[in-house]
Amino acid sequence: MTPGTGPRARPSLVVSDLHLGSASDSDLLRHPGAAQDALLGALDGVERLVVAGDLLELRHGPARTVLERARPFLRRLGATLGPDRELLVLAGNHDHRMVRPWLLRRRLDGEQLLLDSAADAADVSEVTAAIATAVGEGAPAGPRVRVAYPAAWLVPPRDGDGGAGTGGVLVSHGHYVDAVWRMPTMERLASAVAGHSHGMTADGLRTPEDFEQVLGPAYGWMDGLAEYATSSGLTRSQRTSSGVWRRINADRGWRGVALRRAVPVATRALERAGLGRYEPRLTPDRLRIAGNQGVARAFDQLGVAPDALIVGHTHRAGPLPGDVPWEWRLPRGGALLNCGAWVHNGPRLDEITDQPDAYRPGRAVRLEADGVPRLVDLLDR
Repeated sequence: MTPGTGPRARPSLVVSDLHLGSASDSDLLRHPGAAQDALLGALDGVERLVVAGDLLELRHGPARTVLERARPFLRRLGATLGPDRELLVLAGNHDHRMVRPWLLRRRLDGEQLLLDSAADAADVSEVTAAIATAVGEGAPAGPRVRVAYPAAWLVPPRDGDGGAGTGGVLVSHGHYVDAVWRMPTMERLASAVAGHSHGMTADGLRTPEDFEQVLGPAYGWMDGLAEYATSSGLTRSQRTSSGVWRRINADRGWRGVALRRAVPVATRALERAGLGRYEPRLTPDRLRIAGNQGVARAFDQLGVAPDALIVGHTHRAGPLPGDVPWEWRLPRGGALLNCGAWVHNGPRLDEITDQPDAYRPGRAVRLEADGVPRLVDLLDR
């Protein structure tokens, strides 16, 4: 089924990476203003809002604190959606904690995690139930709140079972890329170590359970740190990787030169240790290409070939004007779209990005009744 030729799709708006409740106050939608007005105004004419992961920033502190920060926006969102529309929430890596109890219950019951597993928010975890409660406080009868993980079909596939299939429009956070891509990030390295202990390689991951097996240990560790955090030190430590990235790409002094020389040495050592293959050049172009290729690889290994795959995670929206078309194609010909993020990325990011506005917040993917997803800029300036 090619978009536009199948049955009528539910008009939907897809956003990702809101990171509500961030301790750094970088979440653009927490406070009333132009960003909130733009997103809520864009809900006119859609039947469903889809948050493709990282609705909450659960790595910045206890869940109760994060939810308190997010509650005012969630109430306003519920009031805007009303009782006749739906909020579909997918977990990402920064709010994976919201689905962890549900995943454990499924394992205890012997239920396999399918690609498009879903449930009502009240039945998933205390965190998702609290989200539904906050959304419901915005209106006498709030919208239905559903949770899907790790993906959801917005337009059903032509064929397939267990959540896999061909055709249709699929949405996911895209964090499974962290188990297979070639960027030597902390989560990629942690997944490689976990895989090594289980006798698994990145090439051998074939099911959602496989990806959870190698990514879950790092998520659990970071979630535990956040839930018992009592200071801003945790947030500062999580900015280390972005600081290193900036130094590699923007620091022309001796520290930057030293890091640029050290990366190839480190990646060769990791490869010799049997922990996968890694990119020795950490440039904006390589980050974009590796991210897109990694997402495409992950879902190809999962056995799906959608007409369109919508993700977030990297915060790099696309395809944008000037992007090379082939970088945004899936192995079997489908389209890849990234709906970007809704966070302030910092004043120095333009120095080290492949396009000046590539990481600018405020983008979304709109899916009309014709089943064709389109990237839109809701904060077009």
